[in-house]
Amino acid sequence: MGTFLRQVLASMVGVFLLGTLVLFWLMNALKATDLPVVQKDSILTLILAMPLADDPVPPSVSEVVQGSFGHDPTPLHRFIGVLDQAAADPRIVGLHLTGSVAAGGWAGLRELRQAILRFRASGKQVSAWFPSIDEASYYLASAGDLIWLAPFGGFEWNGFQAESQYYGGAFRRYGVEVQVTRVGKYKSAVEPYMLDQMSAENREQVALLLGDLEDVRSAESAAEIEPQRSDLDRVAQESGLLTGAQAVDAALITAVLHRDEMEAELRQLTGEEDADQGFRSIWLEDYLAAEWEDDPWTGGGMVVVLFAEGEIVDGRSEIEVGGDSMAAKIRAVRLDDEVAALVLRVNSPGGSAAASEVILREVELCAQVKPVIVSMGDVAASGGYWISSQASEIYAQPSTITGSIGVFGMLPNVAGLAAAHGIKIETVQTAPHANLWSMWQSKSDATLAGLQASVDEVYDAFLERVSRGRALERDAVHQIAQGRVWSGKRALELGLVDQLGSLQEAVERAADRAGLKEGFGVSYRNHEPELWEQILAELAMNGIGQIHSGSPLPAEVQHALQRARRLLQARGLQARMPWDLELR
Repeated sequence: MGTFLRQVLASMVGVFLLGTLVLFWLMNALKATDLPVVQKDSILTLILAMPLADDPVPPSVSEVVQGSFGHDPTPLHRFIGVLDQAAADPRIVGLHLTGSVAAGGWAGLRELRQAILRFRASGKQVSAWFPSIDEASYYLASAGDLIWLAPFGGFEWNGFQAESQYYGGAFRRYGVEVQVTRVGKYKSAVEPYMLDQMSAENREQVALLLGDLEDVRSAESAAEIEPQRSDLDRVAQESGLLTGAQAVDAALITAVLHRDEMEAELRQLTGEEDADQGFRSIWLEDYLAAEWEDDPWTGGGMVVVLFAEGEIVDGRSEIEVGGDSMAAKIRAVRLDDEVAALVLRVNSPGGSAAASEVILREVELCAQVKPVIVSMGDVAASGGYWISSQASEIYAQPSTITGSIGVFGMLPNVAGLAAAHGIKIETVQTAPHANLWSMWQSKSDATLAGLQASVDEVYDAFLERVSRGRALERDAVHQIAQGRVWSGKRALELGLVDQLGSLQEAVERAADRAGLKEGFGVSYRNHEPELWEQILAELAMNGIGQIHSGSPLPAEVQHALQRARRLLQARGLQARMPWDLELR
């Protein structure tokens, strides 16, 4: 009977895989044969709900099968490149923004905003219409000419808020002990698992970071519109939310319009008369599919762009930043005589210290023979800064979150929780410290002392690499390290980064340092997983990390335990950001 069931299961899996392969083939065939057509006097429409990421994850197999995924994952650099391309396209007469901004970081939004400014500088109109306006929408729309709001839509400008959950009280209640080793009073990644509230040091660094981000956002939003920075600050301090009429009176937006009124305004630009047809437009995704081509290479040299996006993990991984995988890519660039320079785009909160060192070693070796420019995205902190420290130059955005030079180890002990549910764990070990990575025992002082010695060694190595790579005194690095996060704007002042600029500017700088002339090629090495990789990844995700609905523990506590367990399973010291903040 068991053999029969296994055969049936194997057949079902085979049918599923075959069906998925056929579906992917059909989708790709349809994309290849049904390209959009760009009509004369069209407005390029950018729906801001499109996800913005440097190296986006493609839809899962189940999402494809169920048809539940939305927009195709498209790298941010292509969105920006196609906007620059449209600015020079005589068939495109304007750019229109609409929809709610998808989740993303402020550094990426800034690069998109700069592309919108370049489009406007070409002499073409930029408009925006929103059902409601929040800070991210306004930050992008303020780069344009016309900002319209739907009737009864609100205008929100109420500052940044950061939230972080603390589980210390819940863990104590349920018998979970957390032992830690760390260096740096600001290295607060372990705080949520130990404390009931934010420490004074953590609150200090978060407040400074949010203040820097708010300063960049407000100053740049007010730079292209009639009101002054003080007018936006007043809204944040007095109410945080305006009606459409109030926003018009404050000259923050152009007008309050229904959709049909907005379309009538845009038809004046496209020269249409039929009100039933809306206005002549092409979605940015369709324009990209029809018009985008990689930069032509005329033999003038090549700049390769690699993407380190996600947590840094040991071994090989294409879903996250695998230490061995990324090192192999950098090594291939170093050994390729046709590649003159490397740009490493870092969008990572860090992770394994050992994997970070594996990557850094290849960065250092590559920088010895050809320019290596790091371009920091939304986050390049802790391990993300570690792998950047030996680059020839580091570029960041003012709103990049970086720094967090520190190390920690965390050892959760759930023996009390197990005992409360009638579970007793018995162990047999051959040495006193064999239980180092066990979740079921408290660690001895001697075990913790050994781990602390390792943490101190790795922290000293971190300081040494930053000191050497950025030409800073070690003691000076220690003063600005200790796990503290900084904005890109502040990091420039401290010498942790060399320039403020976009990925495009980093590419241009790499070409300049390599002595490349006009006509050099750019190869963006985005990872595009094979179908089998997606299937295996999804099977792995569906097979682990599931929360049992019948558990007596609150869901928040279960999530916290899972996160703590993932850190423990990494079996090594961590160089990662000090917290998981939700910025709104």
